[in-house]
Amino acid sequence: MAPERICHFSDTHLGYSEYGKISPRTGLNQREQDFYDAWEESIDRIIALQPDLVIHAGDLFHTPRPSNRAIRVALAGIQRVSAAGIPMVMISGNHETPRIRSTGSIFESLALFPDIHCVFEGEYRRLSFGSLDIHAIPHCSLSGELEIACRSVEIRGDAVRNLLVTHGIWTQTESFSMGEFNEQRLPDFTLLYPDLFDYVALGHYHRRVDVAPRVSYCGSTERTSLNQAGYPCGFLELDLASGERTYHPVTARQMVRIKPIACRGLKLQEIYDHVAAEARAIPEGAIVQLTLAEVEESQYLGMDMRLLEEMFPAAFHLEKSISYEAADAMTHSPSLHFDSLGVEFGRFVASLPEMELDREILYRIGSRYLEEDEE
Repeated sequence: MAPERICHFSDTHLGYSEYGKISPRTGLNQREQDFYDAWEESIDRIIALQPDLVIHAGDLFHTPRPSNRAIRVALAGIQRVSAAGIPMVMISGNHETPRIRSTGSIFESLALFPDIHCVFEGEYRRLSFGSLDIHAIPHCSLSGELEIACRSVEIRGDAVRNLLVTHGIWTQTESFSMGEFNEQRLPDFTLLYPDLFDYVALGHYHRRVDVAPRVSYCGSTERTSLNQAGYPCGFLELDLASGERTYHPVTARQMVRIKPIACRGLKLQEIYDHVAAEARAIPEGAIVQLTLAEVEESQYLGMDMRLLEEMFPAAFHLEKSISYEAADAMTHSPSLHFDSLGVEFGRFVASLPEMELDREILYRIGSRYLEEDEE
């Protein structure tokens, strides 16, 4: 008997924290708690659905060395799935794959639960559940490893259904990139293995989207960036017999990017009036990005930043982005948002101009030093 009903979720990023605000309910960083809440709601909803199989398509954790608290939350949820008698397949994503493989992986511990299957060592693995085969390709640190993994798919003759789970950028378009250096660029598996897979469960991109008739990103359970404002958060339920996909949204903190306000030629009070009008529509507890464009030098020098903050009493956090005209040139004041050192280093390497030293080698060397320093 092959499992027919599958729940597909991904990119839960447990351990993510930001903004330094404390949850009055738990005493934890509020954004960290938001991600735990989204994880626990997802687990509740999945268990209530009683699927035949659960798939997590990578980035369970936000870092390869998660905190004890993040591990505890993850273990509690996974234990509940295991206790409900629902098999679960989990692969590692780019965020949680150690840059130094010899240090081991947290997935070694997660796989100790009954019916919890973890694939994380940068290699292809096939898992069989009755007449259903799951073909799992986790994050691979090297492009050569990924190529070998993608061409190692083993077809079992008596398998009725085949499902692929992997984590990375679907290469039909660049739009599925998250802008991270160590992203996997996936081949088009529908061309590599024509008509083989009943479904391809993708992780990495934080928006729920179908990239091909039987290929889907389920999106994330919470948002890690204002670039994801407007994206729903949740997971997919799949009926393999009918091919029907049902999206189940979960509660996540709202993010709002206000349309840029053009300030050229306006008096300061007129700018404040425009901002106040936008602020009145902000929902309680939202993370907000305010963009003031074409700000003249005199406007910028006279602008009261504290007053701008006070206009958003309902916001959880206000991120200001201001572009202004100086006397000699147009300059831009970017929003100050930093991810983990490993992710930021990867973005730095990706931004470097062409050079003799291989980018992949530079990334591995730098990442090794970063991880040694973290430990």
